[in-house]
Amino acid sequence: MVPIFKHIRQKLLNQNRVTRYLVYAIGEIFLVVIGILIALQVNNWNEENKLKKQKVILLESLKTEFEENQNRLDILLSFINQREAYARTLLAILEQLPSQVDSIETVFALERTGFVHYFNPTLPTYEEMKSSGTLSLIDNKDLKRRMADYQTFLEYSFRIEDGNKGPIQQFSERILKYMDPDFGDVNITDNESRNYASVKFDLEAMSNDSEIQYLLKIIIQKSVLEAGYKERIFTPRLTRIIDLIEGELNQTAK
Repeated sequence: MVPIFKHIRQKLLNQNRVTRYLVYAIGEIFLVVIGILIALQVNNWNEENKLKKQKVILLESLKTEFEENQNRLDILLSFINQREAYARTLLAILEQLPSQVDSIETVFALERTGFVHYFNPTLPTYEEMKSSGTLSLIDNKDLKRRMADYQTFLEYSFRIEDGNKGPIQQFSERILKYMDPDFGDVNITDNESRNYASVKFDLEAMSNDSEIQYLLKIIIQKSVLEAGYKERIFTPRLTRIIDLIEGELNQTAK
């Protein structure tokens, strides 16, 4: 193409047609400028398309991570509620000793009441977006604010869990004085009743230990407060973040 233009220009000059040459030169410049602008527009479109694809990938990953954390929280809540229920059962037994008890279920309750539960979420995509600056790809300011606030609520949740650890561990240490010393050898991670069948315990001695009943009341109270915080404050915020991510995904896909 360039040799053709060069040939035409040379022919016009040889024919002494300066005016036509100038018009032609201006036209040639105009075509070059248009070509550059089109190339820039195509390049910009390609870059925007790349960023859009990157944004979709990041949002989908964020959604998956927050949904996984929500599932973890639901499981944790069930453990906390179980701990409270077991503590109430034990307290009722110790306050008024029944003539007979299910030894396996009682050992199960004694052991599970002494469990400390922690919420351990994982958000590698969000942390990576913060460090790399790709959070700027998210247009929804409310979503960015809520994800940042999520860290604050997470820290407060951890402080609650850490505050509950003391009395729960004291309870576990206290009841061991009235139980079979081989209890520590029982595999307590698998929920199978046969693992508890041979464990011996002295409920009457436990009932005479006022510290155990006091600790059970504390565990019940703290379990109720912890579950309440996670159910009424933490869970709705996680749900809202997931909804906002879904909305941002839908908007980006348009």
